[in-house]
Amino acid sequence: MRKNRRTNTRKKWVIWLSFILLLIALILIYTPYFAKERALLSIRVYDRYQERYSVQEKIGLEINFPLDQMDLFPLLVTYNDDAGLSRFLGQSIQFTVEYTFADFQHGKGYSQIYDQKDPLYNAYIGTYSLIGFGKKLTEKDLMLISEYDMLYLALPAVGLSSKEGTFDIMEHEIISQDLFLSSYPFTAYESTILTNGPEHDKSAFTPGDILFGSSPRTGEHYPLIDMKGKIYLYYDEKLDLNLAFYTLGTSDDVIMEFEEKIIKNIEIIFN
Repeated sequence: MRKNRRTNTRKKWVIWLSFILLLIALILIYTPYFAKERALLSIRVYDRYQERYSVQEKIGLEINFPLDQMDLFPLLVTYNDDAGLSRFLGQSIQFTVEYTFADFQHGKGYSQIYDQKDPLYNAYIGTYSLIGFGKKLTEKDLMLISEYDMLYLALPAVGLSSKEGTFDIMEHEIISQDLFLSSYPFTAYESTILTNGPEHDKSAFTPGDILFGSSPRTGEHYPLIDMKGKIYLYYDEKLDLNLAFYTLGTSDDVIMEFEEKIIKNIEIIFN
């Protein structure tokens, strides 16, 4: 009898514990207050897999971004897309993209990437790492990779298909061929771009809901926005590595802040 009572008591505790854990999980998933914590947890788990197969891991490359110098989400999101970019460029390559974006305001259920009043609205900073191309990327190649990133990765993440999205490079030019970052020589390019903003009328779940939180209702649906972009390219002939840092923002001031506070202070380490 005593053994049965103990068994029943344990079962009750297991049921209650399972219920409490399920309740905590539901709160983390659906409560806007925990949107940032949910994103951090998801990306830490997700990045463990992606980083294992990244270009950086394959060649022993470590890149440290001082993200704490601006109001940014404190992790870089890693994504490998060898097959997708290979099809787009018409040749077999290995490709990893990393990025981050505007941080969450305390208690809000979404990143400030959705807030048109925030300086970091629709802004990104990150890296492209590509091996197997056989030569240094040209300016045209970089434009194609940027187009692929926006139309096939970034915009679909917030629910806008590549066929519906816009990415038009209005102006572009080389601005420096002798810029040293972490003692490595980079070529810098800048451009003016017309593309879509991320805010939209909520209709269905998108992958971006986990990362950015749910889009606030603004009455706008992926509006067209003039953006400023800058790419910094380094080529290592021995490794056949094209390493690019990129920034995207709504103003020259944002691009300059990215450069002064983060890009110029990046640490590049080949192990």
